[in-house]
Amino acid sequence: MSLLFSQVRIIAGDESDEFLIGGIPREYDDLEDWSAFEDFMMYVHNETEVLVHAEAYLYGEGETENASPYDIAYLISRMDNDEQFLNRSTVDNIESVDFSFVWSPEELFGDDPEDDECIEM
Repeated sequence: MSLLFSQVRIIAGDESDEFLIGGIPREYDDLEDWSAFEDFMMYVHNETEVLVHAEAYLYGEGETENASPYDIAYLISRMDNDEQFLNRSTVDNIESVDFSFVWSPEELFGDDPEDDECIEM
């Protein structure tokens, strides 16, 4: 089995982060449900353009499967123990992907202060 995963670099304003996810992200929906992405976006409070760069990799041989969260944890431990892991012969860089999206917390979460109701006790 061959695991398909991506090392993602995300930039929103002055903030940035890097993390691994399963598969190849090509749009916002591909990042949803990955905790590292959600953790990062939780701190973006203003509408902003978010830039995403992903390097896609295959690890192993045989039939290709998107890496699961469990697989991602394993790959992270391999990277922590070997800084050159992504450059080894068992890991193939197969593609680079760049895209962006506009993050608007007001639209997503209804955080518009004008919509808040004051409740008196």
